[in-house]
Amino acid sequence: MSSRWVVLGRHTGWLVGGVMLWVAPVLATTPLPSVMSTNLCADLLLLRIADPGQIRSVSRQGQDARISPVADQARAYPGNRGGVEDLLYFKPDIALVYQGWMGRPHAKRLAGQGIEVIALPYPRGWDEALQTARALAARLGRAETGAALIEGLERRMQALARPRGAGAPRLLYLRPSGGTAGQGTYVDDLIRRLGLRNLAAEQGIKGWGRFPLERLVSAPPDVFLLGYFDQAQSPARSAYGRHPRLRSLLELTPAIELPGQAWGCGGLELLEVAEQISAQLTAIDQTRSRTPSP
Repeated sequence: MSSRWVVLGRHTGWLVGGVMLWVAPVLATTPLPSVMSTNLCADLLLLRIADPGQIRSVSRQGQDARISPVADQARAYPGNRGGVEDLLYFKPDIALVYQGWMGRPHAKRLAGQGIEVIALPYPRGWDEALQTARALAARLGRAETGAALIEGLERRMQALARPRGAGAPRLLYLRPSGGTAGQGTYVDDLIRRLGLRNLAAEQGIKGWGRFPLERLVSAPPDVFLLGYFDQAQSPARSAYGRHPRLRSLLELTPAIELPGQAWGCGGLELLEVAEQISAQLTAIDQTRSRTPSP
């Protein structure tokens, strides 16, 4: 049997042996395929879409409450470390991995055992996250469930948009290392989708980069969007976050703090993050309106 390495991408097709094939959704009368996920990001998607009876295993990352927002739900299933041996042990019809999975050279061996390996992409924005969810739901025989889920998520996201314009708040996503998210990231996509301005993108940063402290002092945001500040960091990685200049700015500037586990995968969980940002911005606006002018 030839090797089978399926890439679930931005289109509802499957890349097999270099040829793009269109795969019809599994018919409702067909038994649902069994499936396992091998990392936290795959867990988050699988647990939303699959029927519980389909799930053979989830990753041990997904069961770790320190990094997983679905740890309690994930512990209902056997855990795995994401290796080829785990796939051979659980023998699902479908195994969900990410495109950088180290077991890719073993695709032929896994195909020989009847295991279809699907590589999930890292979304660059909300639309890509929805497209991946639709395609996966169809492959798992859960097209109707996926469609209903996505329709509800889209409606909730659209309801969060604020009026756009030059007066929209400028947000800066910042990590303790000084890392930020510029143009072309799902963070930037979400900020723009909410009708807000991404200061990192406006400062010319593309992709995942670092916001220079000197530039931050001269061009501070209206609101900080802090990620991973709730987690312990090594002194070297958190030096930026502990700098006196940044601490002074944080005392003067409103900040929205998001748990480190909230949106590291850029998937459907972006909706909950968007709702948190919107709610906290509303609270900030209300506080400002009650504060008398000097």
